[in-house]
Amino acid sequence: MRSLKLGVAAIAGMCALSATAEAGDCVKIAAIGDGLTHDLAVIMSTHGLANIIDSKGRTGKGPVHTKCEPGTFGTECTSWQAACK
Repeated sequence: MRSLKLGVAAIAGMCALSATAEAGDCVKIAAIGDGLTHDLAVIMSTHGLANIIDSKGRTGKGPVHTKCEPGTFGTECTSWQAACK
């Protein structure tokens, strides 16, 4: 169930935050991850972001930004980054 929630949230975040960034064919992509601890939630969101960027055939540009807040069962983090072709 948690994997399904992460997948749906990552896709929704990607669609909601898709916007042109920097020069060229770049978009901002986001992923949401949750975990019982802060560190686990960060890992889930950053690895989910890397998987989405890779599956779209893009390369991450610039720093990965992550914001965390308390979730229903632990911590929920959102990570985002510009990704270019």
